[in-house]
Amino acid sequence: MKTQSKKETLLVLTDVIRVLVGNAETKNTYAVFEENVPPLGGPPPHRHPDEEIFYVLRGEFEFILHDLQRPFRAMPGSVVHVPSNALHTFKNVGGTAGKMVVLLSPGDLLDYFRAIGTPLKNESDEPDLNQVPDFSKLDIHRAFELAPIHQIEFELPGIVKNEVN
Repeated sequence: MKTQSKKETLLVLTDVIRVLVGNAETKNTYAVFEENVPPLGGPPPHRHPDEEIFYVLRGEFEFILHDLQRPFRAMPGSVVHVPSNALHTFKNVGGTAGKMVVLLSPGDLLDYFRAIGTPLKNESDEPDLNQVPDFSKLDIHRAFELAPIHQIEFELPGIVKNEVN
């Protein structure tokens, strides 16, 4: 299958995502992208209906799957499968940019990334992914605002509780 993607690149929170196979090309059965993650970059703990498979190409990542108290490491060659609606997150714990190939099924999460991300037209627009991001300048308001529309639920222990005491 020849893909039709026009090298769509997005800055999503701290990460640069390069779409390899878009969900429109597969009638929303799956999507594939390259995720480039700066040191300490990665999303807050969350869950969503899409299944994800992460294949680590470069760097050292710490993943959490199901249990926030049981992180594990993923190095180049590691594969991490995240089932639908499983609580998960990852963080680049290395000192340089990390890279993964990510498969989404069915691919709806890519639409969320497009909604909250910033399109990058040129490589010169990309941040230096070998540097720790300035988290104080990160605007995550839109990510949280649009999450329910895309069936994404964030779990922020110590910050936000999703249950009534």
